[in-house]
Amino acid sequence: MTDSATEERIVVGMDGSAGSAAAVRWAADQAIRQGATLQVVNVWVHDSMLDDASANRTVEEARDVHLKALEAATAKVLDAHEGIKITYDVPQGDPGETLVERSKGAALLVLGSHGNGKLRELLVGSVCKTALRHATCPVAVIPPVAAAPEGRFGRLLASVSYEPGPIL
Repeated sequence: MTDSATEERIVVGMDGSAGSAAAVRWAADQAIRQGATLQVVNVWVHDSMLDDASANRTVEEARDVHLKALEAATAKVLDAHEGIKITYDVPQGDPGETLVERSKGAALLVLGSHGNGKLRELLVGSVCKTALRHATCPVAVIPPVAAAPEGRFGRLLASVSYEPGPIL
């Protein structure tokens, strides 16, 4: 039974990192299972020191660059996911606070365990910590896909996979 105040919407943060790509794939699988809309969000700051897309661009031009990049990155990550309804959101602001705000009323917020970006590299995990503390919906944190080491042991590890099951 679903709460009438909860939308059939899964929000996922995408910043181009391996962790966020894994999060988008996982969130898309959940959206298909639940018949939910996938809302892919890329939060950015209009500052050329923190955001390459903002250099020598107006806010609207930078927003367009982020939107096109988000659509292309999502399409690349979800090449095998057909029939899923996707919306894109490229707000400016603090990533943690903005994702918490976007997740209000959502069925689920999905994040990668490690972000990407000039400042975010120094603050690994800060977005997840904010979301885990303040989100009003369930939060799933997805690690990036691990690379197996070279050699016979690496091939053995690569043959063993773990796929998380659906959220019950």
